[in-house]
Amino acid sequence: MYPKFLRTSTLLLICIAITLFTSSVNGQTLTYDAFIRGDKVGEMKVIREVNDEATKITVDTHIEAHMIVKIVVDFKSSSTYMDNKLLIGEAESRTNGHLKNSVHTVFRDEHYELNKDGKSSKLDQKDLVGADYYYFEVPDNGTKSYALATGGMLNMIMKDQNSFYFEHDGKKELHTFKDGVLQELEISHRLYTITFKLRN
Repeated sequence: MYPKFLRTSTLLLICIAITLFTSSVNGQTLTYDAFIRGDKVGEMKVIREVNDEATKITVDTHIEAHMIVKIVVDFKSSSTYMDNKLLIGEAESRTNGHLKNSVHTVFRDEHYELNKDGKSSKLDQKDLVGADYYYFEVPDNGTKSYALATGGMLNMIMKDQNSFYFEHDGKKELHTFKDGVLQELEISHRLYTITFKLRN
């Protein structure tokens, strides 16, 4: 269970976020097919909704891969930004239907409260931008971004004008862009590499 003050502030911020999206909203959806060794194993959908007040981004990923055994991975995240600053973020990962981790991030009282797998902590940050923000624009070299899924910070390094990468949580992620939109995401794990390609 979350502490009462965190539950209350989270509910309040969710209500604010919903209110912000009652006016005119512009949406953009990106769908990616996922491949391992050339075989399609799933998809990822990223949705950005923008109005005059805020930006909301949701990510929904479903993977079914046959390694030594069948592995089913589901990842969902949702984030709300005001003035390009993270207000609230939620992320959940499941493997074969079982909850692997859950991370909730809330900005309150000039700092961020983090609840990771039921354990609460304070982030010494006053201005965060989640990594999901960069599905839709190329970050500057050395940009510091926040991993919604783990509650850690990422250092984004430019590989060339249209791509950047970062290493985090035992894997390397390479992002390749065209016209400011993510075209391909390659995630290299120790035992395999999964590639997400934008569906035309």
